[in-house]
Amino acid sequence: MAEKPPLPPKPKPRPPPPPKAPSATRPTPPPAKPHHAANGTARPAPLPPFKKPQLAPPPQVLPLKPPPARQYPPPPPGGGGGARKHPRYRPPQRHRRGSPCSCRRLCCFATGVVLLALCLALAAACLAYLYYRPRPPSFHLHPLSPVRLRLPNSTASAVSAMDATVGVRAVSWNPNERVAFVYGAGEGRVALSDADGDVALGWAPVAAFEHAPRSVAAVAFVAAAKGVVVDEAVAARVRDRYRRRQQGFKVVVDTHVGVRVGKLRTGMVPVRLLCDGGVMAPRGGAGGGGGPMSKCQVYLFRVRWFSLN
Repeated sequence: MAEKPPLPPKPKPRPPPPPKAPSATRPTPPPAKPHHAANGTARPAPLPPFKKPQLAPPPQVLPLKPPPARQYPPPPPGGGGGARKHPRYRPPQRHRRGSPCSCRRLCCFATGVVLLALCLALAAACLAYLYYRPRPPSFHLHPLSPVRLRLPNSTASAVSAMDATVGVRAVSWNPNERVAFVYGAGEGRVALSDADGDVALGWAPVAAFEHAPRSVAAVAFVAAAKGVVVDEAVAARVRDRYRRRQQGFKVVVDTHVGVRVGKLRTGMVPVRLLCDGGVMAPRGGAGGGGGPMSKCQVYLFRVRWFSLN
């Protein structure tokens, strides 16, 4: 086979020309002398070439970002197929708060109404008191009858057992002309008065009753006790006073009382009748007669009810 001819050599690239040194500012050429035309008139000097003014680069405008895509909550797990339902738009709820001025006005108005009601009630109570002039009733205790005390005469033991039966009768006077008192059911208690202490003898129920204006009412009951244990010294004193009809007693009645004015009636409140000076009726004075009566004290809500008679 014939050998291939050798390739011609590649031409070498020319080196770039060396950069020219910056030229100094050219001196302004001297003004050209006016050329005189043939007829002797001066020709105008040629104008410099027109150069376009360099325009400022246009301002850079940033590209607008697209609005964010609306995000929806993911569908509930295990949901069936079908069209996807978008949640309904609910406008934000604004909580209404009362202004402090309205709260102050409401509080001032309520306080004024309460004060006005109190003033009216006080005025009505004063007028009612001046018109009716209510006064509390007075109670007096009749001498106790019958009184039976049975004490053994034996002094072998240091204590004695006593049986007692005591009848109590207290009368009440209502001085009011338009006010009536209504008493509920209660209980009465009787005790022996002694220097070493009172000895309880028993209790009995007290029936309810109504005390009309300008009238007298009576509270009566009989208390009985058996086997009351007392000291032998107390039994000796009681035996001696009982023979001389000088034994003292203490009577307490606990009940409830209300006030009635015409058809108007108030509620019931607790009341206590306390009679410390109970004495035995003299012989032959059965039924609570034949002796002086002792005055009793009335306590309303455990406060003494003073009589204004």
